[in-house]
Amino acid sequence: MRLVILGAGAPHRGAVAAALTEPLSGTSMLQWQLDAASCRVEDCIFVVGYQAEEIRRRYPGLLVVENIEWRKTGSAASMLQVPLTENEAFLVAYSDVLFRGDVSARLASTGADIAVAFDSRWVHGHVGRSTDVSHLREKVLVRHNVVLRLGADLPADWATGEFIGLVWFSARATACLQQLKAEFPKSLRQLSLAELVEYLRIMGMSIRGVDVAGEWAEFNEPRDIAIFVLGTKADTLSRLRGLVQHSIIQDQIAFSVASWRMHRDVLIERVKERFPNQSLMVRSSAQSEDNFNSSSAGRFDSIMDVDPAGGLKDAIHTVIASYGENAHDDDQVLIQPMLSCIDLSGVAFTRTLDHGAPWYVINYDTAGKTNAITSGSYVDHRTLLMHRGIDIDGDGFPEPRLRGLVKALKEVESLTGYDQLDVEFAIERTQGVQILQVRPLNVSYPLGLIEDEEYDRMLSEGEKLWDTLAPAPPQIPGDVPPLYGVMTDWNPAEIIGTAPGNLAASIYRFLLMDEIWAIQRFEYGYRDVRPAPLLVQFSGQPYIDVRASFASFLPAAIPDELAGRLLKFYLSWLRERPELHDKVEFDVVPTCLGPGFSRWEKRLSTEGGFTYDEIAQLKQALRSITARAFERPSEDFEKIELLASRYQAIMADERLQAIERARLLLDDCRRLGTLPFAHLARSSFVAVAMLREAVEEGIITQEGQDSFLSSIRTISHELTQHAREVAMGVFSWERFVERYGHLRPGTYDINSPRYDADPEQFLKPLISHVARDEPEREDIGPWMEQRNYFCHALEAQGLPHETEKIECFMRQAIQGREYAKFVFTRNVSAALEALADFGTSIHLTRDQLYDVDLNEFFLSRSGGVPNEEIALRIQRRSESGRQLRKLAVTCKLPPLLTEKSDLRVSVLGADQPNFIGTASVIAGCIDLDSQVTSGFSDVKGYIVMTRNADPGYDWLFASGIVGLVTLFGGANSHM
Repeated sequence: MRLVILGAGAPHRGAVAAALTEPLSGTSMLQWQLDAASCRVEDCIFVVGYQAEEIRRRYPGLLVVENIEWRKTGSAASMLQVPLTENEAFLVAYSDVLFRGDVSARLASTGADIAVAFDSRWVHGHVGRSTDVSHLREKVLVRHNVVLRLGADLPADWATGEFIGLVWFSARATACLQQLKAEFPKSLRQLSLAELVEYLRIMGMSIRGVDVAGEWAEFNEPRDIAIFVLGTKADTLSRLRGLVQHSIIQDQIAFSVASWRMHRDVLIERVKERFPNQSLMVRSSAQSEDNFNSSSAGRFDSIMDVDPAGGLKDAIHTVIASYGENAHDDDQVLIQPMLSCIDLSGVAFTRTLDHGAPWYVINYDTAGKTNAITSGSYVDHRTLLMHRGIDIDGDGFPEPRLRGLVKALKEVESLTGYDQLDVEFAIERTQGVQILQVRPLNVSYPLGLIEDEEYDRMLSEGEKLWDTLAPAPPQIPGDVPPLYGVMTDWNPAEIIGTAPGNLAASIYRFLLMDEIWAIQRFEYGYRDVRPAPLLVQFSGQPYIDVRASFASFLPAAIPDELAGRLLKFYLSWLRERPELHDKVEFDVVPTCLGPGFSRWEKRLSTEGGFTYDEIAQLKQALRSITARAFERPSEDFEKIELLASRYQAIMADERLQAIERARLLLDDCRRLGTLPFAHLARSSFVAVAMLREAVEEGIITQEGQDSFLSSIRTISHELTQHAREVAMGVFSWERFVERYGHLRPGTYDINSPRYDADPEQFLKPLISHVARDEPEREDIGPWMEQRNYFCHALEAQGLPHETEKIECFMRQAIQGREYAKFVFTRNVSAALEALADFGTSIHLTRDQLYDVDLNEFFLSRSGGVPNEEIALRIQRRSESGRQLRKLAVTCKLPPLLTEKSDLRVSVLGADQPNFIGTASVIAGCIDLDSQVTSGFSDVKGYIVMTRNADPGYDWLFASGIVGLVTLFGGANSHM
C-alpha cells in the first residue's frame, strides 16, 4: 500500500519535527506509521513545507515533496502536490498521528470510494488530551458506517466522533483528485484534509467511516507514544514483540473473559495446538492492571508450570476468579510458554519509583524462577542502581550479566517514547533477555520532577570531591584508597537522616563529627588522626570517612608500618563484604579485647597473613585500652553533671540574646556533653562487646546476658517509672513535663516539635499506658548464676576480673551513655529553640532556618549589619540549601561507596538485620515518620516503622509497641 504523509499544513502540529521525533533516539513517528501501514520507505511520499533536506538525509529512499506555500495553504493543497498514479489506491495520514496496524486494512475493506478513520470516544479524549477545545476539532457525522458530514464547523452535539487525520482513497477517488489537481480551484487551497474529503462527498463520492474507538494517538509529547503502545499486559507484549531486537518476547495467546465464557473449549484446543507438550504460564492481563490511570500490579493471580493436558482450564478459571465479581468482559488472560534455564530474573524501573530521578533500579535474583522478586521467594536479592547517563560498556559496570538487559530497557524506552517504565524480565541461559511485562510507572512524585541535568551536575561535583579527598593524609598510616559509608561510625543516617537539612548536619558536625570524635579516640588510647573530619557529604548525603574511622581505631601503641597494613586489611575486608557496613565494630575491626578475641586472631593470621608477634602487639595494645576503660566512667559522669549545672545558669540569664544563648549552649555541649558522651558510648560498646563475645563463646547464655542488661536502669526505665508515678499521683505532671519536655523525635531537627510543645500528645499517652500495665519484673537470677564464668574469662585475657568492679563498669557505661545523651540533648534542644527565636525576630520561619548552616547564624553576631540584610542573606542560603536537599532526597546512592564509580552505578546486596527478636509478632503497622508533624496516634499494640531511630524516639519503648522496624540502626545503636 502506498502511504502519503502530510507534514506541511496538518492542523495539529503538522511539522516535519513530529514525524522525525525520536523521544529517546529510537523509532521515529514516521517509522511507526510505515510499520502500521505495512509500507516500505520507497512506497511512501512525504509532503513537507520546510526541513526537506533533513528528512531526505534521514530517509534517503523516501520521496519528499515540498509545498513551498505551506504557510498560506491548508493540507488539501499539500495533498494535491502529491504525484498520483492512475488506478492506484493510497492511504493518507497526518504526520503527528499514530494508528494500529489493522486500521489501514479496515479502511481499505469498506468498499467505498473514500474511507475515513474517526474516534467515537473523542468526547472523553484519549489519555493525556484535554476536552476543552472539542469545538475546534475536525468532526464527523456517521450513520450506519456512512459519513454524512465532516469538518470543524460540525456542531459537537451532532458529531459521531473526531476525524483523526487518516483517510483511504480508492482508485476512483484518485482519478477525481487528479482532475482536481489539474484544475486546482482556488477555493481548495485553504481547505484541510477533512474539508477536502467533505468536498468530495458533496461531489458524489461515497464515504464510509471506520471507528478506531480510542486506538490512536496524536503526538504532542513523548508520553503520547507510550499511551498508544502500552495497554494491557497482553496487548503491550503483542505490540512490542515484532519490534524488539535486544530482547525476546515469547509467543502468546490472549483472549478476553467474554471470549472464554463463550468459547472455552475452542480456546483450550487453540492453546494446545500452539504450544504442544510445553509447560505454560497462565497470566493475568486485566484492563486495570497496567495503565496510566491506575495500577493493580500484583493484585491478580498468575499460574506457573501449567500442564496444558491437565491443568489448563483450572488455571484459567483461577486467574479469572482473581479479577473478582467486577471482572470486565474485556479483561484478558495471557498464555505463554514457561521459561526454563533462567540465570537471573527480576523487575526493573527505568526511573526511581519514589521520585522519578534518572536512575535505572534493577531488582534481580538468581533463584531460577521468573517471579522470584515479585513473589518474594528470592534467595539472592540484589539491586543495581545505575545513573541513566553512564556507559554500560565501560570497565566500571559492576554487573556484566545485566548489560544486555540495560540495552533492552533502552530499546523499549525508545519504542514507547517513554522513560518511566516498570519492566519484568528474565535472563535465559541460551536465549538471553526475556521481557515478561512492560507497564508505565503509575506514581506521583511529591517533590516534582527535577531536570536530569541537575543530577548530572551534582554527581560531577561529587566526583571532584572524591578526587580531592582521594590521597591519604599524613596522619593516616599506609597508602590506602578512600571508602565511605552511611552507617560505619557514629551512624549519621540514623541520627540526622540520609538527606538532612543544613542546620541539622552542621550542628552534628560541630558537636561531634569535625573534631570531638577524634579527640575522644585519642584520649581513649587510639591513634590520633586529627585533623580529619569524619563526615563527608556526597550529593548532599552524609557519609563517614571509613578510612579515617578505621585508622582512629588503631591503638596508638601500634607502630606505623603495622598500623598501615592493619588498616589496609580492615578496609579490604569491608570492601569484599559490603553488607557489614553497619556492623564494622563487631565484624570488621577489633577495637577492644574480650573473651572471643581468638576469632580475630584466627582471621588476622589466616586471612591477613599477620605474624604471631604482630597479632600479639595488637592484642596487648587493645588489652591496655580495654583495661583503662574500666577507670573512665566516673570522670566522664562529672563532666556531664557540670554540663547540667551550666545549662541551668545559661537558661536563667535573661540578658543573653538568642544567638548568644545558642552559641553558649552548643559550645558547652561540645566540651562538656558530646565529648564525655563519646567516651561513655565507647565504654558502653566495650561492655556490650565483652558480653556478646561471652555468649558467642558459650561462657554465658543469652538469657544470662539479657538478665544483666535488664537490671540496668537507663533513662528509658526512669521515664517509664516517672510516668507510672504520675499515674499514681506521687510525681507531679508539671515536673514530668519539665524533666522530659526537651526531648524531640529528631534531636537535631528544628522542625521536629519538642515534647513540651504538646505534652498532651507526646507525654500523656505514656501515663495512660503504664497505668494499664503491670511493671516488668526484674529477674537477675541467670546473671547471678553465670557471672563468675564471665569474670574468669576476663581474667584469662589479663583484664580486671573483680566481680564488683566489672559490674560497676558495665552498669556505669551503659547507663551513663543513655544519661549523657539525655543531658546533652537538652542543650541541643534549647539551642534550636533559641535559633528559632532569633528567626522569629527577623521574620523567618523554622522551615526557612532548616536549610541554613549553623555558621550563618554565628556570622550575625559580628554586629553592624541591619536585621533586614541578615534576614535576606539567611533566606538566600535557605533557598539554596532547600534546592540541594531536594536533590539529595531524590538521588540514589548506595550505603557504601567503595570507589568513585559507585556514585553513578553500584550493586546492593540484601542487608543483614542488626536486631531480631525470638518471638513471632503479627500486628498492625504505623509509619511513625508521617506522624511527626501531623500528630502521633496511640502506638500501643502496633509494629512501628521509622527510617532513622533517633534517640528522641526512646519513648516508644514505654508505649506498649510490639515491634520496631528501622531502616537505619547500627549494631552499636542506642536502640
